[in-house]
Amino acid sequence: MTSNHVSESVETRPTFYTAAETAKIIRVDESTLYRHLRNGTFPGVKLGGRYIVPGAVIDRIVADVLATGRCVDLDGWSQRWRHEQVAALARVAAATVEIPGGVA
Repeated sequence: MTSNHVSESVETRPTFYTAAETAKIIRVDESTLYRHLRNGTFPGVKLGGRYIVPGAVIDRIVADVLATGRCVDLDGWSQRWRHEQVAALARVAAATVEIPGGVA
């Protein structure tokens, strides 16, 4: 496999995966993934009646498993991920707020 082939695969990789594709990638039964998506223990997007999963979520789970070198509990991981996202949004919001007339 050449490096050109690797970069080509990454560039053509979907931004979002269907629930069926995600279940196949992470090797769980599709009904199990749907249960986690409905319960909020696996990050995803519900669009109408369909669930899709950002590829970045799968990448992040893999990166966290490799970084810790141990099993990652998905429920705890999802909760931490949610808190990190909220904190990041709060930092962005705080950084973009301008107080008229300077610092109060």
